[in-house]
Amino acid sequence: MTVMVTGASGVLGHAVVSALLARDEVRATVRRPAAAEPLRALGAKVAVLDPRRADELAEVLPRCHTLVHLIGGVHQPDAEALFWANHGSVEVALEAAQQIGTKRFVLVSVPGADPEATHPFLRAKGMAETAVAEVGIEHAILRSTHAYGLGGLWFTATVQGATATPPFVCGPGSQALAPVFAGDVAAVVAAIDDHPGPLSGTWGIEGPDVVSADELVGVLRADDAAPTHADGQPAAAALTTLLETPIDAVTASFFGMPSRSDQPDAAGAFGVRRTGLLDGLRATLAAAGADAAG
Repeated sequence: MTVMVTGASGVLGHAVVSALLARDEVRATVRRPAAAEPLRALGAKVAVLDPRRADELAEVLPRCHTLVHLIGGVHQPDAEALFWANHGSVEVALEAAQQIGTKRFVLVSVPGADPEATHPFLRAKGMAETAVAEVGIEHAILRSTHAYGLGGLWFTATVQGATATPPFVCGPGSQALAPVFAGDVAAVVAAIDDHPGPLSGTWGIEGPDVVSADELVGVLRADDAAPTHADGQPAAAALTTLLETPIDAVTASFFGMPSRSDQPDAAGAFGVRRTGLLDGLRATLAAAGADAAG
């Protein structure tokens, strides 16, 4: 079967494309030409297109059994861009999928997504989930906790915060986290694509190890240094300094929330063995070393 992955340029996109390529032909879309080459090197057929154009996506969708939608994320230039990336982009992809007759639609979302949520990111994700559920084609919504791997804004912010002096954590530090290895999310997506029967539902995926945000800092540092904490705009200012790129209060406040699964376990449902936190961190460190050596 042929699979389309939209918004495939990030850490999760690369993991999903790699997992799907083990069994399928994979097409992918990105916005920037520079983002296409690493995916082509993996073996994917990549189109550089405008994600706001359903007709452009429809041109590269024929014969795709599944569309995996990864466009979105909390870090956007402004409120309008946040809403479009996490809700509007889904409507565009659904329009193209309906036009071509794509059989299955997979949306990667987040715990707490709700059309009535007060947090704008969770609200946009909730509206996107509703759109997918109501469109009338096979679908799987996968709510993932914070995914980590080589790159990714949440993991980069967490590592930079952990290695600062003193270490820094968004939120109170007591919030429960179950970070999930990006490769495990990708394995679940691949298993969803392979599932032989009709699919319509929402599942969750989280890592097997639950830690507080402060405890995660201790794991990353391998010491007991006490972190400092902030939320909202003060946290955004701290992250902006640490990452040397503008971070807004919406992003910082999301990073300060708990991140635990709130749906039936996708790993169990689709037969995926999850990676322990320490093993996942070691794999990420090894990948970083290989990347630096290359």
